[in-house]
Amino acid sequence: MNKRFFAPTMASMMALFGFGPAMAESGVTVYGNIDASVVTATGIGPSSERRWSLGEGNWAPSVWGLRGTEDLGGGMQAHFHLEGGFSSTTGAIANGGTGGIFSRMANVGIGGPFGSLSAGLNLSPFIAAYTSTLGLAGNNFYVPALLMHRDGAVTSGTIPAYTGGTDADPAFGTTGGFFIPNSLTYSVPSESFGGLNASILYSFGGVPGSAGENRVVAGNLGYQFGSVKLVAAASDRDAQYRQYLIGGRFPLGPVNFAANYVHFDPNVGGSTNTFIIGAEMEVMPSTRVGLNYAHNNSAGSPEIINLSAMYALSKSTKLYAAYNHATDGIPSSYSGNNDASGTPSLIQIGSSNAFMVGIQKGF
Repeated sequence: MNKRFFAPTMASMMALFGFGPAMAESGVTVYGNIDASVVTATGIGPSSERRWSLGEGNWAPSVWGLRGTEDLGGGMQAHFHLEGGFSSTTGAIANGGTGGIFSRMANVGIGGPFGSLSAGLNLSPFIAAYTSTLGLAGNNFYVPALLMHRDGAVTSGTIPAYTGGTDADPAFGTTGGFFIPNSLTYSVPSESFGGLNASILYSFGGVPGSAGENRVVAGNLGYQFGSVKLVAAASDRDAQYRQYLIGGRFPLGPVNFAANYVHFDPNVGGSTNTFIIGAEMEVMPSTRVGLNYAHNNSAGSPEIINLSAMYALSKSTKLYAAYNHATDGIPSSYSGNNDASGTPSLIQIGSSNAFMVGIQKGF
């Protein structure tokens, strides 16, 4: 449950005592989420062993944040957004693109009839489009599905980090980069275009003498009519890769279907194509189930099959269960990806399976 506080501006304080015209108050919302699960996975290490662990963020990332707006008058608003990720198992900074306290979002901007502009650490419009074209699933599915775009080589670092400049954060933890620092993001005012929405992001590369080296450009374009949503997106990280997405969601009776297609083109060669089809439906009050399938056309034809179920105890508290079957060394869960990146002996080999049950609590 979000908590909202109001901080009076200097202008409103002056108006209270009769020294000037009253201005709108500044609203600040405090929010967050904690996610923890028990995970058992097979295919661990060369001997394909089974491992039990306490996982976190397998459904939704554990985060806390602050966001707020101020009415400037004339249809204009100032806004800010701060969000940090953490591990529910250790309390350490996690679930973000940087090592700072606000590892996911740290931006300030202005909005109005012209749209919205934000500057700072922003979510990639490509990732926003990607996650909107999946069936019911959590981090345990879509993070591993993103990782398998790189020709199936998810742990060997096939894409070299660019060495000139650091502003654009050239780490290759995922193919898209979830959170892009040193960036500007512009979004059109969707209410003015009859269902059309679009966002574009530009991140400065920070290379002396060059405006283009090490930069990141990403954008999406979507259109919604009724319950049908179509989206296209692209992301271009200088000297590393380009990727393109088309996808959508549509209802058919009681089932909501989703699908997307991603073409990933790294500068080192070996472009791949990945498609995902998924579905979700409500099977009883407060209970939803989902199915997703991801396939990549690279050597080994890696794929992931995901089954998920969620039961809402309340608006802010949910229980979930999920199963992932993955092939060709792809991590079978978000926890598996974290394990592999931190401990080489826990890299999942060949086919692997992960089953998890967990709880997600919002506040």
